[in-house]
Parts: sequence; structure tokens; C-alpha cells
Amino acid sequence: MTHTLLSLRRSWSSLSLPEREDLRGDWEAEFVAPLRRVAPAGLGLIGLPQWYGKRFADDGAGWRGVNLLRADDGLTETMPMTVEVGLSHADDHPCVAITYPAGTRKPWPWVRDEARRLDDDTLLGMTYVDVPGLRAAGGTPFLLTRAGAAR
Repeated sequence: MTHTLLSLRRSWSSLSLPEREDLRGDWEAEFVAPLRRVAPAGLGLIGLPQWYGKRFADDGAGWRGVNLLRADDGLTETMPMTVEVGLSHADDHPCVAITYPAGTRKPWPWVRDEARRLDDDTLLGMTYVDVPGLRAAGGTPFLLTRAGAAR
């Protein structure tokens, strides 16, 4: 299925929270047109060059996450994330809420990624930037596919 920004935004409210155990592991990011070329370059400028996706783990004290970058020798972890269940900025229903600590390089402390289950191996992510004017603009969708899953 070909996804568009509009189709992903429209589907958001019909999606459910993933089960905790289904979140664990590495997730490869994908942008939809027209962001396929623009978004990776933009992320490189703000601290995520060669962004691969996200890694989620349960360390016993709760969920944690990190961003993953492509490197010559595989994947490297960067920019730790706080991961918890929260209410979506879009519809006040449960989502995985991913935030960045206050000391993280700007603009990341203002960024909140949200995720819901699109299918067994895919999460729909929505990025919100909490600065005047941008949060009200709505989320920017992206896909996270479980590493190793067929696309």
C-alpha cells in the first residue's frame, strides 16, 4: 500500500496502542512523499545525520529508547529518549509518547514523537514540535518498520 501524508494523518485516530512487548527492538524509519528527500537532510542538520530509526528496550525500571544512526560498522546509538504511554496531541487517546530530556541539543527538547500500531510490523509515528505555531499545525507522519520485517 502506498501511504501519503494525508492518508497517514487520517488513519491516526483509528489506530491502537502497541503492546509493550511488541515495541521492543530496532525500528527502521521511512518517510512518505514529499518528505522522502527533504526530511533526512533536515534531520542531519539538527543532529541526526544518517538517521536509521529507533531502538526500544525495557530495562526493568521502565521503557527507554535511543535513536539509531547508520555508520560504517553498523548502527550507532545517539540521543536517548523517554518512552511512556501518554495521550496523543491529535485526539487525546493513548499513544506511545517519546520525548527528549531538557539537556538534549535543541530543538529536541521541544520535540515529541508519538506512535501507534499500523500493522504487526509497522508503527505510525507522528512528530510534534512544541513551539508557538508548530504544535497547532498537526503532526508530521513517518513510518517505523520492525528491523528485518518485509516492506
